[in-house]
Amino acid sequence: MPELALDDEDLVALSRLLWVGLGGMAGSCARYLLSGWLLKALGPAFPYGTLAVNVIGSFLLGALMWIGIHSTLLGPNARLALTTGVLGGFTT
Repeated sequence: MPELALDDEDLVALSRLLWVGLGGMAGSCARYLLSGWLLKALGPAFPYGTLAVNVIGSFLLGALMWIGIHSTLLGPNARLALTTGVLGGFTT
């Protein structure tokens, strides 16, 4: 069986994939919990959970992108994990 040789570029790509996947899991779980809580609190007459996650997610996405572009607080990998991973899982 041939050896699988990964270079540094492959390892960076796999690392980013892992962070996006873990972030997506966290965001999806947060959406599930928030939507379920709002359903219990406000009832099924209107999809308040969907409204809430989309409003919150849109605000956070804008804030994170602004912080990531205009400061050094978030590096490119953290911005990718938080925006594509966490907020992607949260809002989708």
